[in-house]
Amino acid sequence: MKIATRSSKLALAQTSFFESWVSKEPAEIIEIKTEGDKKSAMGEVLFDKANFVNDIEKILLDDGADVAIHSAKDMAASKHPELDHFFFGPKSRSDLLIFKKGVNPVFEKDMKLGTSSLRRKLQAKFYLGAENIVPLSGNVDTRINKLNKGLYDCIILAKAGCQRLELNFEDLNYLELNHLSCAGQGVLAVQYKPGNEFAKEFILEWKQNFLQRVIHDETEMEKKFLEQINADCNSAIAVRADHVGPKGVDKIIRGEIYGLNEYISFVGKSNHIDTAITDAIKILESKNGLELLNEHN
Repeated sequence: MKIATRSSKLALAQTSFFESWVSKEPAEIIEIKTEGDKKSAMGEVLFDKANFVNDIEKILLDDGADVAIHSAKDMAASKHPELDHFFFGPKSRSDLLIFKKGVNPVFEKDMKLGTSSLRRKLQAKFYLGAENIVPLSGNVDTRINKLNKGLYDCIILAKAGCQRLELNFEDLNYLELNHLSCAGQGVLAVQYKPGNEFAKEFILEWKQNFLQRVIHDETEMEKKFLEQINADCNSAIAVRADHVGPKGVDKIIRGEIYGLNEYISFVGKSNHIDTAITDAIKILESKNGLELLNEHN
């Protein structure tokens, strides 16, 4: 099996995790330095997350690989017309507020906080009262090195990425944030051409696994919601879907949209995914949520 992936340390760790689940024999890993990686290396922070995915999708379409591994949050809200995918876990949805070594892990509003995510910037503003938020680029190791060199007082990273890199949490000076995260955070995605023989084997097995099917369905629900309101993971929005009740019959989607000076919350619940999404959209529209979302355009 040929597996295409980004060449970052985290992407390779995620690919190794996937390979350990499915591959009976050693796989060939095809490392791709994507346009997103190049932009990030140059210090750019404001670009489409699709730049991390598009170059890898081209490899799949040209039959250069059997499957590709992505962070689910980087994938577009709408499904690629020529490729299939399956979201899988386990997942950890939290963000971590990590302080530089030797600093008391208590946030103060004038601390220099590093993050490149619009959602995280606004959550820090509204929830933490942060007044000194500055851009942060690079991979996880680079960001932590910048922090410990004193370029920032604290930074925000996804807990899942730190776990997959097997960072020593006892060495991290952090607080775990209870904020809602972006669609697909902590989830991985395997992408492939329809009918691929390697994918057929394990996708059928995963679809019969209740936990994996729930993770896939919840992430699909989050992506579908974003697509219907014309948003993506670069938008100032947090969203989370869950299966609740006996056997996960009820579907609930909740989230927040952050404007420049205020934010609103919304929730939709039903035993049908489409109805839950529709109800959530009605609530956010009644609170002028789409206007808040467009304040950043």
